[in-house]
Amino acid sequence: MPSAEKLLDRALDTIDKRTDSETDRQKLRSVAIERHLSYEAERRQTAMGWRIWWAVWSLFAVPLGIWFAHVVLDTAFGFPWQVADLPDSIKPWGNDIFFSIFGSGVSAAAIQTITGAIKGRR
Repeated sequence: MPSAEKLLDRALDTIDKRTDSETDRQKLRSVAIERHLSYEAERRQTAMGWRIWWAVWSLFAVPLGIWFAHVVLDTAFGFPWQVADLPDSIKPWGNDIFFSIFGSGVSAAAIQTITGAIKGRR
């Protein structure tokens, strides 16, 4: 019959192996996320090199920017004009455009920080 000390050693070894396995799994996940982000960044940068991409993107972004500028000016200075809210059918599109301008960079930086912290942890 094994002694209590040997049983405790086995239990602790099992816990250590499981912890190491979980750490390796998290590292692998962070590497996969980082590679995916790098691929997406390269793909977007390649697409953004084409003038047609900027022309099409501008067709969507400029009207939304003009509307947003009117909202900001009306809110800040109380002009007499009435700025209508975006229709419900356009709000998802507007959110996507705003996210493409501001959110994608912030999100990529946050995810890279998180994956870097996971990779650095041992």
